[in-house]
Amino acid sequence: MSVVTPAHIEQYRRDGAVLIKGALSSADVAQLERGIEQCYREERGPATVVEGGATGGATVVRDYASMESPVLADLLGSGRIGAIGSALMQAPSAQLILDQVFYKAGGPVVATPWHQDTPFLRVRGESIVRLWFPCDFSPRHLTVQVLRGSHRWDMIFSTQVRSGDPSAKEGATGIGDPGMPMVPDVARFPESFDILTFDVAPGDVLAFQGNVVHGAGGHPNHPTPRRAYAVLLGGPDVHYHAPRGKAFPSPGRMRGLRAKDDIPDAAKIGAYPDAFPVC
Repeated sequence: MSVVTPAHIEQYRRDGAVLIKGALSSADVAQLERGIEQCYREERGPATVVEGGATGGATVVRDYASMESPVLADLLGSGRIGAIGSALMQAPSAQLILDQVFYKAGGPVVATPWHQDTPFLRVRGESIVRLWFPCDFSPRHLTVQVLRGSHRWDMIFSTQVRSGDPSAKEGATGIGDPGMPMVPDVARFPESFDILTFDVAPGDVLAFQGNVVHGAGGHPNHPTPRRAYAVLLGGPDVHYHAPRGKAFPSPGRMRGLRAKDDIPDAAKIGAYPDAFPVC
């Protein structure tokens, strides 16, 4: 029996995000935790560390996590994660675009500025879903927050965040396409937006559509770690996009999965399962 109900699908399509409680079994959660710890501690590949500056704290991000952790690769290969994604997207299948581990130790929590994932990606389309699997409890003020309905704005924003945002970094320079409009100033005018927030627990999955605007709050001293596995999936009708700047997934990673020529711009990813594996 699917963990995704018609009510989940309706909320996802309407709001751009939905929390599915108890999506993973206790055995899955234990495997998830082992995989996240393996990916974080064995340091098989490079990591991105988002520092909190004067406020302290850091978030460690490991990209292409299932390529670094056999435990996560096994969980992803079980088909359970892909089934959740394809059900929400109402797509015949779900293909892996990118998976990441987010590791935030106890102590100061670095805020995540409001942004959109789309400009960072080499894909475009409606059938894109981000599945966020926590293995720790996370309160709503620190969990991913979503602007309700922003997936229907038909807008792609810049990768640059506003300079007034204390968590802003210049690391997004040279990523994506230039000349895109700035993301709305949600941090300054939160009362002007309909913001969805969620308390999440191990076994839950927070799903949000790939084009939504989202962010997360910070905290001077959260006592416990918060670890999560985030999987970005696309339906077979999603189009490949060749941006002028850098983007995910990287060409090197894609070529490592395929021996053919580069993927043509605007090609459907369903025709390239070696670069975008079916989950």
